[in-house]
Amino acid sequence: MPQNQIEPHVRRPAPLATPKRGYAWFVLVMMLLLYFINYADRTLANALLEKIKDTYQVSDTYMGFVIGPAFAFIYCLAAIPIARFADRYNRVHIIAMGALIWSAFTMMSGLAQNPATFALSRFGVGIGEAAFLAPAYSLLSDYFLPKKRAFAFAIMNLGVYFGGAFGNIGGTAIAAHYDWQTTFLWLGGPGILLAALTVLLVKEPERGCLDVGVGNVRPQPDFKRVYTMLMGTPAFKYLTIAAFFGGFSTIAFGSWAIAMFERIFDISNQSAGARYGTGALLAGMVGVLLMGFLCDLFSKKDVRAPYILSALGLFGFTVIAIGMCFSQNVEMASALVYPASILGAGWVVAVQAALQDLLPAQLRATGTSIWAFALTFAGLVLGVLVVGWVNDYLSAAYGADAIRYSMSLTLLGGIPAAWYIYRAGKTAELGQRALSKSFT
Repeated sequence: MPQNQIEPHVRRPAPLATPKRGYAWFVLVMMLLLYFINYADRTLANALLEKIKDTYQVSDTYMGFVIGPAFAFIYCLAAIPIARFADRYNRVHIIAMGALIWSAFTMMSGLAQNPATFALSRFGVGIGEAAFLAPAYSLLSDYFLPKKRAFAFAIMNLGVYFGGAFGNIGGTAIAAHYDWQTTFLWLGGPGILLAALTVLLVKEPERGCLDVGVGNVRPQPDFKRVYTMLMGTPAFKYLTIAAFFGGFSTIAFGSWAIAMFERIFDISNQSAGARYGTGALLAGMVGVLLMGFLCDLFSKKDVRAPYILSALGLFGFTVIAIGMCFSQNVEMASALVYPASILGAGWVVAVQAALQDLLPAQLRATGTSIWAFALTFAGLVLGVLVVGWVNDYLSAAYGADAIRYSMSLTLLGGIPAAWYIYRAGKTAELGQRALSKSFT
């Protein structure tokens, strides 16, 4: 088929009437629960990093590989093809299958007998989790009106904080009482149950049914044309560049934060998990909900509002988090977790809401997965590994303080990320009209 020719047929789900408000919120709660388990399973390896390292007697570089590339490499490779399927076929079934896979491999992580099999298990978790984020945002966009989506996405993103907190606080507590292997076994089970409930209870809506001013949705063009058109749209291109720098900064920081507290303040894994995890949970939830509310409020008058709010939040987080790295006592560092989490929590929510408004209905999962590829690859493949490598390189000269410098180095990526988000907002309205005209 020629590259510029639209595919003649795409299988569509059976139409669902305009979703009722109560049922839409039920679907949102289901996505929240899935994201909770998703992120708890992902965060657990970060929270138990020091224990896993001691068990296998491996280096920081290796641990950076395990919690980063071992998960993210396959996640990035799988996310875009899965998203292409999600833009054509049943998103609910794709999400449920992903949950089943990541949960099974989480349990296998607890059964791993050596570093190699543990790394392979994290590859499996990455495959499963690649089937969640982009399809879930696409699904919710057909349950919530455009001017209500930011807050709906904020609710779903609470799963990051509940899941992260459970991994950081609950995971370290379970590991302290039993062992880290048992913790992985316990966290794998709930995801299997949720996968079954998703298939039974969540309906697939008609794609694009709530988009304002959209008539008949044309089938998907081939991927090369999609990619060329999206990256040729300045707003999308700038958001993708921002995702790269922002992911390098924020994901690397979150992955190593507990280890940083343990090392520079010489406290236990459980204490570090509680200090960082509690602040990140409470303040993060406030930041996410506040960002969702403000985006929906101000975007009614100015389409650039989510971009401006996201850029300000990410820049503020960067400055405060660098200050946290160089805090001289644990109380000051613990206190800084709160403002850093409030400001940093919502930048992704605002961008995700902006993306769903920018992208045509039949390209939402694909476009979101391209953006998420940049975010995840930079954060979990590059950022996390860079922190581990710089730690090993500087440890002879700086000892435990080496992690202060490695974390600060990666955090600097937040500054160009904030600038590119701001630039994206300047062309957002034009980009939205151009993409809508091309693909609807």
